[in-house]
Amino acid sequence: MSNKKNIIIVIESLLLAAAAGLGIWWYVHNNVVREVEKTFEDGSAYKGEWLAGRMHGRGVLTLADGEVYEGGFVEGRREGEGKVKRADGAEYEGLWMNGLYHGNGRYTSVKGNVYEGEWQYGQLREGRLVTSDWTYEGQLDGMSPSGVGRTVYKDGKVYSGYWYRGFKQGLGRFDHPDGKVEFGFWDQGSLLRSGKKEFRTGSKVYGIDVSRHQGSWNWENIALYADKKGQVYSSVTQAGAELQPSFFVIMKATEGSDMVDPKYADNVAQAREGGMIKGAYHFMTTLSNIDSQIENFIKNAVVEKGDFPPVLDIETPHNRVAEVGEDNIRQMALKWLKAIEKHYGVKPVIYTNDLFRQKYLDTPEFKDYDFWMARYSKKGPQSGDWLLWQFTQTGRPRGISGHTDINLYDGTLAEFKAYIAKAWGE
Repeated sequence: MSNKKNIIIVIESLLLAAAAGLGIWWYVHNNVVREVEKTFEDGSAYKGEWLAGRMHGRGVLTLADGEVYEGGFVEGRREGEGKVKRADGAEYEGLWMNGLYHGNGRYTSVKGNVYEGEWQYGQLREGRLVTSDWTYEGQLDGMSPSGVGRTVYKDGKVYSGYWYRGFKQGLGRFDHPDGKVEFGFWDQGSLLRSGKKEFRTGSKVYGIDVSRHQGSWNWENIALYADKKGQVYSSVTQAGAELQPSFFVIMKATEGSDMVDPKYADNVAQAREGGMIKGAYHFMTTLSNIDSQIENFIKNAVVEKGDFPPVLDIETPHNRVAEVGEDNIRQMALKWLKAIEKHYGVKPVIYTNDLFRQKYLDTPEFKDYDFWMARYSKKGPQSGDWLLWQFTQTGRPRGISGHTDINLYDGTLAEFKAYIAKAWGE
């Protein structure tokens, strides 16, 4: 009996040991990441971290066809940061999820084209595409420009507008280095023309100014209606009108000491995306001291080299001027202008109307400033030289539902660009 009992004890001990060993193996197998080297039946090979019978952690997977992936794995799938070089030479480096490109990444095709942006489950819907001849930023479909985007060519040409599967398609503007501008509706890469020989796109330099009153707008839909000579209609859209582009957009940034236009950030983003020359203006009031108004503009306005110079909007009601005093109004304006010029290194522009300029600003201290004049008439401003003429406040451009101010520059497009460059000391 004693021997039998001892045998039973030994067997139980062995079983317990086996169970403990199995338990340890199971725990290690499922909970401890190990370094392994594996060769699979299909000829692929893996070297790296391993958990629960699968690739898990960091590792290198070499497929039988020569593709090599180095990066993160989760339960056998490519996930996290990683890079792959395919057998045909294409490469991707960035984030993965469930075996697909997902997150910020950079893909280089067999042809050498580079795609950058935020991938979504293997697809790049919007991003940057760089080829040997051009750089595109915007919407994509099937790895081709499709939707809204902007392309800068190596020869200096720039196209901004709609695309469809790699072709210019829809409303768009094509700028050439020699100053030529093609604008209107495109079909399969070709501009649809009206046949009116007299009309010339960009023969005059028009732009809009916007604030919260215009609501939301999208740069790719903006167009101004013009007659056959290229002159934009003041307020009424005529049947059979031609289309002129808006070359610039000046946006209300601030008012008084603490007000920031609620649409300003969106307007800046639209102008940037569309490659429009942008500008910012401050509406001066007499209800707060000018130092706080200067601070408000500097803190909130987006003013960058190459922009239209900062603008001071002065249109104080005449009865308020009488209360505050003409000299005080002039001193407030002059202080703002000088402080902004010192801060940004560019001389600001004054916005006002004929009567206000004649009564209050026709003095020596303002003679060296350029003026943006509001005069809603077929005749231009009458109070002196002007840089911009706001000739209507009831314009109805394509792409904006409400009334919009439309402005004309006193010169050609080449002269407008030269003015901007000179203003910034270039």
